[in-house]
Amino acid sequence: MKNKLLFTVFTLLSCVTILAQSEKETIARNWLENNKHELNIQDNHTLDMQFSRAGLSGETFRFYQMMNGVQVFNAEVTVHVSNNKKVSYHASTYDASIETINITPSLSEQQAFDIALINLNAGVVDFENRELFIYNKTGTTVLAYVITIEPKETPLGSWEVVVNAQTGEILSVIDRSHSYNDKKDKKKERAIETNSIMLINGSGFVYETDPLTATTSAYGGQYIDGNDATNAALDAARTSVTLLDITQTGGQFFLTGPFAEIVDFESPSKGLFSQSSSTFNFNRQQDGFEAVNVYYHIDKSMRYINNTLGIGLMPNAYNTGVRADPSGQNGADNSRYFQGSERLTFGEGCVDDGEDADVILHELGHGLHDWITNGGLSQVNGLSEGSGDYWANSYKRSLGQWSASDAARNWVFGWDGHNACWPGRTTVYTGQYPTNLTGQIHTDGQMWATTLMEIWEDIGREKTDKAFLEGLGMTNSGTNQQNAAIAVRQAAIDMGTAHGYTCDDILAITNRFTAQGYNLPAYTCSLSVDEFAVNTISIFPNPTKGVITFKNIKEDYSVGVFNMLGQKVKDQTINTTANTMDVSNLSTGTYFIKFNGVNAVLKFIKE
Repeated sequence: MKNKLLFTVFTLLSCVTILAQSEKETIARNWLENNKHELNIQDNHTLDMQFSRAGLSGETFRFYQMMNGVQVFNAEVTVHVSNNKKVSYHASTYDASIETINITPSLSEQQAFDIALINLNAGVVDFENRELFIYNKTGTTVLAYVITIEPKETPLGSWEVVVNAQTGEILSVIDRSHSYNDKKDKKKERAIETNSIMLINGSGFVYETDPLTATTSAYGGQYIDGNDATNAALDAARTSVTLLDITQTGGQFFLTGPFAEIVDFESPSKGLFSQSSSTFNFNRQQDGFEAVNVYYHIDKSMRYINNTLGIGLMPNAYNTGVRADPSGQNGADNSRYFQGSERLTFGEGCVDDGEDADVILHELGHGLHDWITNGGLSQVNGLSEGSGDYWANSYKRSLGQWSASDAARNWVFGWDGHNACWPGRTTVYTGQYPTNLTGQIHTDGQMWATTLMEIWEDIGREKTDKAFLEGLGMTNSGTNQQNAAIAVRQAAIDMGTAHGYTCDDILAITNRFTAQGYNLPAYTCSLSVDEFAVNTISIFPNPTKGVITFKNIKEDYSVGVFNMLGQKVKDQTINTTANTMDVSNLSTGTYFIKFNGVNAVLKFIKE
């Protein structure tokens, strides 16, 4: 979190006192000042930079719209500054129509909360949040409390109730939980003595990613839900895995670690599945199986993001691992990500959702989307639904269990769905953007997931996953699929060769998005000096008519010379003694010298 600095857009930045401001933040602020007219920012409105995130592709700054010190609901300008210190992407939900109003509420927070509670007819509240905003979503600018309520039993959801802070009128009631299936601050957590905690590795049985995928079987015969009954085939489909960094305290072992934590906040209440052994071997008929399966897949995915991809990403609402209830939803056949408390819950109807990694990773995908945008998750065109589907299928396909000719390779929810329970979804959806948008977020999200999986096939899992997450991190709550596509490609461009992205990769991303119907800005991929981090090596003379001399060479380097079309025109090895290059035979023009294995490129002009 950056320092909260009130940024008045009509004030010259040179006159603003900046506390511990980074160079990239200064670039973002300057860009915002220089583009205030294009963004239609009004002179009496202010923007407060309250959140930034540094990633592999640069740093994204979120400037939240303010009015007399009160934040405007769902209104921000997001500015991304690339590693070469240029603004490469921006997104805006700024509202120019906000009027100046009285910001002193007539109602207290408690009165507004009571009104919201009565409106929902909710019983025991498991999570709540209360915030005061300027609200302009009904056509009139008003002061309003935005109350988030997550009931323990009914009505299930993460309910956002907007209450007029002057009159008590209910302005909006929306469920901000995100379910995978369109078929239909009190926390219950254990307290542990911190001085007695030990993190150890345990073991347990899981489905990798589900019993059908593990055995490349079709739903039917012994491979059916059977009211949660187990059998020899379903037992044999389990995999024994290591449960990393689970907690031992007081002679008990808990499914709690630095990246995942099993909690029990929703009915049916089945506890935390703690036990006196670090071996969590269950079959699917036992409730502990879903708890182990949920812990394992969330933990593995979060470790992959943070450790393998190198993208720092965790929930914002708490400082522990991702919290998930493996047996919730009052036993219904659905699962949810709660945007208020940032927790996951998995239902038990038909196939238990906690048995299918697709469901687990889809719901986690909503969380990733929410956390990387600081609460700016977007469901425009079903963007977050498609993102969850992609995250699930990206993992399943990476295991290589299904062959390219198997339809199930493209299925999302291959055990929980695509059967009598419900139809499931796919990542070979044929609808084209935007012509075939239906307005149904779960249906439309398949376009996004399908295109990302096509890119996955072209450039590989890790590069697609990195561009996907880094790109999402540039977006906000108003981003549609097209603008998300622009952001994902821009993330790949900004990461560049330092993270393995070639011109062929950028072309593949561009071609796939364009073929789907997304309209991307024109981009010519070339070995631009701005795309590389230049070290202390320099060349002279520049421009040159014949021979270039390299300065500060300290070891052997293999270098290539490329023209403006990206074509290699010369190879050479240089070192401390052989530190010159003859380019007299090259045509007049601009060239780039790329150092193989080093993220450094030098530009020179041949006269």
